[in-house]
Amino acid sequence: MFTILSIQNIKEKLLINKQSIRNFPKSVFFPFAGLYKDIVTQIKTVEISSECILFDSVEAYNETKEFLDPDYWSENTKETIENFWFFAQNGQGDYWLFDAKNKVYFYDHNQEEMSTQNFTDLGLNFEKWLQFAYLNKQLDEIYETEDEINEELKTEYKQRLEEISGLLLKKHPFEI
Repeated sequence: MFTILSIQNIKEKLLINKQSIRNFPKSVFFPFAGLYKDIVTQIKTVEISSECILFDSVEAYNETKEFLDPDYWSENTKETIENFWFFAQNGQGDYWLFDAKNKVYFYDHNQEEMSTQNFTDLGLNFEKWLQFAYLNKQLDEIYETEDEINEELKTEYKQRLEEISGLLLKKHPFEI
């Protein structure tokens, strides 16, 4: 039932309605993964699943720029502000961000102040995050047709999470 899509398949889905390329400002020196830069400079912000809204390059830049304001960050982490890039959200005030090593984190807005202690490492990089987003899309589609997901489907979904990242299954930020 649940399928982990290949990166090539995901890229084709995301780039089906390509836009003209909108690069990041020349003042941005963040070490983006090639796949990330290739995709977000050619798309408009897109809701992949209910928990994963991928920003286009302009929106990602604006979100990240907004969070450069030191008032968002706890006092002891202000020196790390520039080490993170906000690339997605879930529509409820929670954010997906990655660091300079392409390691993805989840930030729950209920944690209030931003700090590395409030970022959840799910064992993902951007490629695995895309696979996670499309796995969630499949779950969303089931929820659209059924009121409740049976235990067999939940077990299969959890198995796919484990395949993407064992840490993702252990620290999954949403109710399954």
